[in-house]
Amino acid sequence: MSLFPRNTNVARQAQTDVASIKNTLLNPVLYAPGSPAVSDDDRFVVSANMKVGAYTLAVTTMPEAGIARKLLITVTQVGGVNDTMGTLAIVGTDLAGNALSETIAPTANGTKTTLNAFKTVTSITGAGWVRDGAGGTEDTIKIGTSEAIGLPDKLSDSGQVLFASLAGVKEATAPTITVDSAVLAKNTVDLNSALNGTAVKIYYLN
Repeated sequence: MSLFPRNTNVARQAQTDVASIKNTLLNPVLYAPGSPAVSDDDRFVVSANMKVGAYTLAVTTMPEAGIARKLLITVTQVGGVNDTMGTLAIVGTDLAGNALSETIAPTANGTKTTLNAFKTVTSITGAGWVRDGAGGTEDTIKIGTSEAIGLPDKLSDSGQVLFASLAGVKEATAPTITVDSAVLAKNTVDLNSALNGTAVKIYYLN
């Protein structure tokens, strides 16, 4: 007879020494997403002129199978005035393979990350972009992977994430954590150290 993994999403209660009080019993979880590669800031869109319309994607998947990451959007000013940024509509899937989309306004002459962690990216389309005046030159944009990794659980409290390790060493500084009890793709962890192709482990309670 095969054994089924425990469902950590099923709430359990623990008795206390006060008869009227029941605590929530959480489960310790180790998420080991493998050895994520260093951030690649132009994995999906290699430096291209900003525009209204669909951007050409170099690839549609993350460097590692089975990992979701927030995307990193980098805009570089060309000429003396920033273009009007408009928005980007990003379509793909989340870590569970469900359809995922996000509309985001890039930062002029700077970087910005998506709110969601994408496992795949199927299209990126610009809207509302305007060049900086008649005869101006288009600013350029590139889109790739950030350092933030998507978690496989929906968490309700950032305190549930205990610590992380890189290459078998516990990070002395806690990771940056984003949680969302309703949207899987908004649960992310960004280690203090840069990803470098070595093993990552994230320890949390669920």
